[in-house]
Amino acid sequence: MNADTTPFLEVQHLGVVFPADGADLEVLHDVAFRVRRREFLAVLGPSGCGKSTLLRVLAGLLPPSRGQVTFPGHRARPRVGLVFQKANLLPWRDVLGNVSLPLTLQGAPRRTAERRAQRLIARMGLQGFEGALPRDLSGGMAQRVALARAFIHQPDLLLLDEPFTALDALTRERLWEELLRIWRAERTTVVMVTHSITEALLLADRVLVLSARPATVRLDMAVTLPRPRAEGLRYTPAFGQMARRLREAIA
Repeated sequence: MNADTTPFLEVQHLGVVFPADGADLEVLHDVAFRVRRREFLAVLGPSGCGKSTLLRVLAGLLPPSRGQVTFPGHRARPRVGLVFQKANLLPWRDVLGNVSLPLTLQGAPRRTAERRAQRLIARMGLQGFEGALPRDLSGGMAQRVALARAFIHQPDLLLLDEPFTALDALTRERLWEELLRIWRAERTTVVMVTHSITEALLLADRVLVLSARPATVRLDMAVTLPRPRAEGLRYTPAFGQMARRLREAIA
């Protein structure tokens, strides 16, 4: 297998079972897929099917009951960034302190951590808010801080667990654009869980649809829409056809 075809991430026969009173609860069943380096993969599926559980396994936070997650070509586990539905910022640290925190915990010199944090703060359009505390930020601004914090240690893999769900439509669309801009600049591999077909089609290179629990892969679809993707794409026939295919797979 040459460098062009070696996957960055490979999930093989993955199963997760949680002990429960009276009977075990199987959440994931024989899930298998690959992700290319620098690819943006979206994961869709019914509520409660195990999408967030899958992300926890990919992050190394939860061991699988069966199967394995491997990173071909990596001797050690790659660096992983995580962003959740809530920003989970430290309330006593300002924006600069929250963004620079991962590098600070790694022992990076303060000046180095703050320089990189300042660059990411600028990319996220947060100039002038470096000294603001989380309580003074809107939901959209807090999520921008969370995204910047996730990118600061230059992760090989960025995992997003419905990071825009709680935001209003206009804020969500602005953050889509900012996420794509920083993703293109950093060229990080991304796996994003979402409930939104529109979000998946406007952001991702591929969309994976999981079945109801116990979840398995029902559809693995390439998104062939050209980049950059403007909001108007959702009204085109190509977008509508792919959206119908995803909706049918989820149903």
